[in-house]
Amino acid sequence: MTDSPSRPANDLPSHADPVRFDALVESLSPAAIVAIIARSMGPRLRAACEPEDIWQETLAAAWRDRAQHTWTSRDAYRAWVLEIARNRIRDASRRLSAEKRGAGHAADRIEDLRASDSGSLADVLPADSVTPSRIASHHERARLILRALDALPEDVEAVVRLHVLEERPMESVAAELDIHLSAAWRRFRRGAVLYRDALRGLDAAGDVSAAADP
Repeated sequence: MTDSPSRPANDLPSHADPVRFDALVESLSPAAIVAIIARSMGPRLRAACEPEDIWQETLAAAWRDRAQHTWTSRDAYRAWVLEIARNRIRDASRRLSAEKRGAGHAADRIEDLRASDSGSLADVLPADSVTPSRIASHHERARLILRALDALPEDVEAVVRLHVLEERPMESVAAELDIHLSAAWRRFRRGAVLYRDALRGLDAAGDVSAAADP
């Protein structure tokens, strides 16, 4: 992946520039991230909230905490955003468990990121970063990505998901799955074809306009 374009005159990095933040978010393959979030949520959490809710909380936290990230590249920023998403999933799971125990809210939500009680998500993020149509588009693409992943044999699904959606190096994928690097590549070559064919099948059926393609 390429880094973001050179900085404009204001010298702000993309992740801290309200003018370029929207384009940066789109470059992260948000539908793939929503699919990753969905795969990382347990059944009980999915029954309580949508992956898109976690994604919106993630974006709000990334913008709020932008000063905590030192810009080096698009890939490093995406990895940072994914870690925020994983933290939000853990927070939401703990919150859900606490609520079931009657212990109240255990983690911050979008409301806690707002500057005022009357604010909205649009008040948290730069203009046009989250719009209903864009959220719906990401949701639909993520749904189709998940359908394509579901069509894969279990042993290759994890390799495709980690390498294509999470954009992790194959060495990291092999270590995560505790398999040899050569085996990881074999599974990926097989899985990439199946995944691509599944997406193309959805496309031919008129179900997809764009989705992550290896």
